[in-house]
Amino acid sequence: MDTSLTRRRKDGVPATLNKPVAALAIVPLNRSLTVTARKAYNVMLHLAQREGDTGDAGFSAPLNAILRGFGVGNNVASDAKRYIDQMTGTKIEWRPLSEGEQWLLPLSDEAAAAPPAVDDARDELRIFNMLAEVRLYKKNGENWVTWFYPPTVKEQMLGPHRWARLELEVIARLSTYTAVALYEICARYRDNPGGVTSRHPWGWWVPVLKGSEAGKQREWRKFKNEFVNPAMREINAVSDIELELLEYKQGRAIADVQFGVRKKPAQTWSQTPEPPDMTQVLRALRLGLREPDVDALIDRYGEPAMASALDAMERSQASQGAKPILNKAAYLKTILAGQTAATPPGLVEAAAVARAVAPPPSESRPPQALTAVGDEVRAERMALARDEFEALPPGDQAGWTLRLRGHLVEQGGASPVVVRRLDTGQWQSPLVKAMMIRYYAQQVHGEAWLQGAVA
Repeated sequence: MDTSLTRRRKDGVPATLNKPVAALAIVPLNRSLTVTARKAYNVMLHLAQREGDTGDAGFSAPLNAILRGFGVGNNVASDAKRYIDQMTGTKIEWRPLSEGEQWLLPLSDEAAAAPPAVDDARDELRIFNMLAEVRLYKKNGENWVTWFYPPTVKEQMLGPHRWARLELEVIARLSTYTAVALYEICARYRDNPGGVTSRHPWGWWVPVLKGSEAGKQREWRKFKNEFVNPAMREINAVSDIELELLEYKQGRAIADVQFGVRKKPAQTWSQTPEPPDMTQVLRALRLGLREPDVDALIDRYGEPAMASALDAMERSQASQGAKPILNKAAYLKTILAGQTAATPPGLVEAAAVARAVAPPPSESRPPQALTAVGDEVRAERMALARDEFEALPPGDQAGWTLRLRGHLVEQGGASPVVVRRLDTGQWQSPLVKAMMIRYYAQQVHGEAWLQGAVA
């Protein structure tokens, strides 16, 4: 059977997506978009471009060419539907990267025929979903997908006026939504003589890089530290471009933002697009987590970190026996935050790349710098342990209080005042709280974790 996938592997064409410039800065209007859905959508665009204009027949491919990880035991109707549904149910707005590219969308027949004397006919609003229709079915025992685009998307996909060359192998390596969205926009400028993206108010960048049009935007400083900086470090480590953040102040506040873009030496990329891997999502669902919580954590911390956290959660559940984890999402988030405290979120893979090109020992940071980082990490671990302990049910907190009392009495030398506080359950007393949290962290996570050690 000579499918489009078979032809792609034979003809040796690299898995490069020519994505319309108009579709780079997208903002979902009615729901958040996950990194998995955006990656899968890019793979589908690539497959459709390779297939060419099919008229009204739509575009088809095996499901595992779009989303990896669906084994024989998975229910494709429910598991794959979550991400396909994001594409069919998400209304999007395409935001121009610059004023000169504002009217790249083809005009409707009515708008094109409007007389010039009328208000600018190009001032046209279009509202559409990412996909118009999707069909999931079995074909020769294999799960297949056929999908259809809204007219505006299909027009741009098959005949874009301008496009950005995106390496799908790079996109597959990026682990957060912000990293994927930022890479797509900045790759547009890799050959720009000025070496910078267009400049926008920071409020323009937040929904574009976050994948949601939130009612209340986070302030730029927090969004930059939690999402943009980790995304830039990951892009710089694993992609074909290197980014620099450029901020412009109005008074004392940041007003506008743009990115410097430098192209790295030419690299050889895979000839086969890498579909996003669903393995970690399906593992988390089997452990009893809710799909929206899983997507949010993957978007925040990345898939490699999620894999490591799920390993830790499975070990914890096995060691606890019949005792259930009451709030699994909060528990998993605590593990993720703890294991990435010394490494920026989503950078497990990037850290490995960095280690491979690390400078010689003589160029390493001085011992005092390492000590400062260790103190910061230890303080953050204590804060994480405190948040985790405070989230426990009162009965569990009381149990831990009794355990600490027994431990102190067994060790000897416990202050009578401290023992009285513990006897009455006053673990929040300033005399007891730090001792309580440290004891809890040591017992649950181990002394090495508390001291900032990273496995």
